[in-house]
Amino acid sequence: MNQVNMKSDMEPTTGKLSRRSLLAAGAMLPLAGGAWAQSSVGRIVVGFAAGGAADGLARLAADKLRGVVAPSMVVENRIGAGARIAIEYVKNSPPDGTTMVLVPDATMFLYPHVYKELRYDPAKDFTPVTRLISMSLVMYVGPGVPASVKTIKDYVEWAKSNPKNLVYATPAAGATPHFTGAMFAKAAGLDLEPVHYKGGAPAIQDLVAGQVPVAFGSTSDGIAMVQAGKARALAVSSARRTTMFPDVPTFTELGFKDLVVEDGLGVYVPSKTPADAVARLNAGLQAALKTKDLQTPIRDWGFDVSAEASTEFNERLSRERGRWQGIVKATGFTAME
Repeated sequence: MNQVNMKSDMEPTTGKLSRRSLLAAGAMLPLAGGAWAQSSVGRIVVGFAAGGAADGLARLAADKLRGVVAPSMVVENRIGAGARIAIEYVKNSPPDGTTMVLVPDATMFLYPHVYKELRYDPAKDFTPVTRLISMSLVMYVGPGVPASVKTIKDYVEWAKSNPKNLVYATPAAGATPHFTGAMFAKAAGLDLEPVHYKGGAPAIQDLVAGQVPVAFGSTSDGIAMVQAGKARALAVSSARRTTMFPDVPTFTELGFKDLVVEDGLGVYVPSKTPADAVARLNAGLQAALKTKDLQTPIRDWGFDVSAEASTEFNERLSRERGRWQGIVKATGFTAME
């Protein structure tokens, strides 16, 4: 657990306080207690290790929420089970608006369809507060695919004439890139087999080494390799082109009308959190997202600022849960433990 350094902007001018001052301060304690929702420390719980984009975003947000949620803010990294440990921890935390979890959208719309045992109900146990960032998925090709392949059409033609190369790398089984690849394969009439890695970085490393011809991953997974000329981005899965790859077309532009996949990172609180606490937290996060302190690193990580408020975010997740049930079923994927 790492605490964001907090220092009061108000330093005492003397070492003593009068009795009247003490009584006045005491009279204000109930008011202060209500303002800080019964806790002097706010927590953003992250399901991933320190040093990654989710952790970095949480720390930036925590700094901006100091004084909005609580006088002090900390980031807790509760790692494991694809962020489910962090989610379960926050589910069981007091619903007072001071403990929240920052996790990918997919943990709330996809996980119910890929895990047999899920110890939380995304729709019943949580209130979405703010979607901080959005991230498109990208179809990358590496040196295992000829340089003459510059478009999706080129790739499909090449793949059909090279059946031994019909594999694609994904960061994990049961994740959005896995299913995005499966959706593309079905729509393109290709029999692509997924090769699952433990994260986006090793998948992209094998792509640029020529071990696999294709990889599906987030914009942040491969943007550095594309910029270095070691990989090529053929299409993005978002509804609109991403600012990370403005010259790369969407799948829908290329005729794959149903291939729209977006993930993101959002903040959630336990479902019984009071509406005023949710509103205060949302307002603090919305204000933070308008600052360069957050906008610049978000774009440097390869993401787009989203800033969806609670109602809009909740509606998105509800739609996606219904849609992904059919997507997962169509692939024949067997739910994991």
